[in-house]
Amino acid sequence: MLSRRTATALTSAAAAALLLGGTAPSATAGTPDGPTTLSVFAFNVDLGTAVVDSTQNEQAARRTPVIEQIVRQHDADVVILDEQFNNSSTADINSKLADLYPYRTPVVGGTCSGGGWTGISGNCSSSWFVINGGTMILSKYPITAQYAHVFANSTYGTWDYHANKGAALVKVTKNGSTAWVVGTHLQADESDVSTDTTQSTRLGQLAEIRAWVDGIVGSGAPVLIGGDLNVEYLHGQARGDHANAQNAVNGVLGTPATDPGQSLATMDCPVSAWCQYMSGVETFPKDYRDDLDYIGYLNAPGRPVPTAMSTVKVDFDPQPGWVPGQPDTGAPSDHYPVEATFRLN
Repeated sequence: MLSRRTATALTSAAAAALLLGGTAPSATAGTPDGPTTLSVFAFNVDLGTAVVDSTQNEQAARRTPVIEQIVRQHDADVVILDEQFNNSSTADINSKLADLYPYRTPVVGGTCSGGGWTGISGNCSSSWFVINGGTMILSKYPITAQYAHVFANSTYGTWDYHANKGAALVKVTKNGSTAWVVGTHLQADESDVSTDTTQSTRLGQLAEIRAWVDGIVGSGAPVLIGGDLNVEYLHGQARGDHANAQNAVNGVLGTPATDPGQSLATMDCPVSAWCQYMSGVETFPKDYRDDLDYIGYLNAPGRPVPTAMSTVKVDFDPQPGWVPGQPDTGAPSDHYPVEATFRLN
């Protein structure tokens, strides 16, 4: 099994055509009298701590500018980054993307009080032996409230137990329409721990997100969610992992795997050269592929939901000249990013 993984979200092709394929001016996000859309981009960037980077040759200094280039190229309204454990890379991303994303949260779990958060909850540890949670959110539009939650649910004996993994929740307003966005990274699987155990932890973490968000947001505005959920859409079908995850968080969690037009998985080692490299570092199968990164929205009594949501797509930016069957040497992470667009009104 994997030590760090992700998953993604999707809805109907009809909604995608409504949002992304229409030609009427009223469907344009920037039209004052038309519907407002909000695009969300989620990327597990696989940037380990400075110690991990140096001891495992993870090449953060080389990969960070490529990550920045990909984020900039896709130009989404809101960006969720996971595995942002490397402080130097975080500072560089904040600096290099500040012109496009002037609003951003700190990294979840970097501090257990204050630190620019509106509020921090959960089981946050200030121990020198516990690293941050690796999740942060960037936005083109003002973030008027930002909350952090560190999970109480965590599987003892895994690497995640030694990190303040949790979720960030931000309030964003675009063209007069407000939405809340949750970015998160759930418990990962590890080869020496039962998947039933780690999946049970993930469901507990999703239940924490549900209760935490409901307590802050109530029914005032839509709540979108994205990130590396580590829920195996393909390998977990027999266990009902995806359905159980949606039930636990009370929401819609889509994935590119439900779209027959997409063949690439969010973690696709047969394609990604960096995924193949990390399989040797983290001892997961070199041919592993599944959809682990999700985007969707949460339900609650009386709370509005997006009026439409596009298909969640894998954002694939291979090196120039790439052809199917060749390894993608341009991938800066062992996960591919995912993106979806929501219509808010």
